[in-house]
Amino acid sequence: MKLYFMKKEALDILKDNIDLVYNKYFTEKDNKWIWTICGGDPFIEYKEVPDFQLSDLDSDMSIGDIEFNNCKILYKNLSFLNESQASDERLWAGLCHSVFYNYVRRRWDYHSKQPKTQKEAVSNIKSRFFFSGGTRAGLYRNTLAKCWWVGRNTSDGTSTNPFEKLDIIGSNNISSKISDIFYSNNFSSNPTILGGIVNGIKYFKDEGIQITLTEHVRPSLQLLNAVGGGLILDCLSEEDIAEIMIENIYAIIQGDEQGIVAENSYDENDYGAIKNSDSADEDEMYIALGNRVTVFIPQTNETKIINADYLPGRNEFPPLVKILLGKGIEDEVEFQGKTYQIKEIH
Repeated sequence: MKLYFMKKEALDILKDNIDLVYNKYFTEKDNKWIWTICGGDPFIEYKEVPDFQLSDLDSDMSIGDIEFNNCKILYKNLSFLNESQASDERLWAGLCHSVFYNYVRRRWDYHSKQPKTQKEAVSNIKSRFFFSGGTRAGLYRNTLAKCWWVGRNTSDGTSTNPFEKLDIIGSNNISSKISDIFYSNNFSSNPTILGGIVNGIKYFKDEGIQITLTEHVRPSLQLLNAVGGGLILDCLSEEDIAEIMIENIYAIIQGDEQGIVAENSYDENDYGAIKNSDSADEDEMYIALGNRVTVFIPQTNETKIINADYLPGRNEFPPLVKILLGKGIEDEVEFQGKTYQIKEIH
């Protein structure tokens, strides 16, 4: 199989005239029309590689499963690409218009459907066959590039299953996952941060607790973005990132849509005055079902409020809550490598 870059002149001609030629993508079974539009050969041969096939579009698999498989197939067979080459629109436009031209057409049903409107068709062709909206958007919207980059970011050559991270993310709703986890958040290119995100998702899979992208993962990614506004996420470990994900998802499951609330109006040194102003009976309070517990984490200098309650619809507690039950003010518990000092019970 020969791989081709699209010549810069041909790329510009096609994109500049896409309003006039967009119908060709729906009507032409092969790519010979591109020679006519560009006035000659639009490609430059780049490299010859062993033949490989993308996931079968005629199989019984869902589109999500097909794209999921293509993430593995494309990266496995084109793993020799460096970041510069894999970020080049000419490469992916070349592949989408040459060896995989018919595949990309069929992936989007261009072989069997007619465009609804010119505006919609042009916009979709630009993002599916070319780059649209800038380089980063192109990497995660182009039909082939997005699969390679997801495969690349989740691959671990040292693991017995090099795509274990991708398997944990899963194939269901894969397009939205690519958008939320990889495209919308720049930090996903950091393997430590991505590893923490994946470990957070894995935790709930291992616990048999069902979570969804929209209700649980997306808000937790937004929390990571917010944390990144005050901290350098690159300084956090995989365990730190996973803990942020796990705690926030548990808080959402318990009914707090904003996740675990951090209160920064006072620090650890304020607790003495707060405690002394309360009644002496407070010293005898112990955490029970339904309490809201204020804890302080000295390792991160954070104050958090945790709801001591069951998981909705389940007769079990989150792991941290299970450890906290029965403890009193000034008691300490260890959870995932951090100390939780109990400061208030409400």
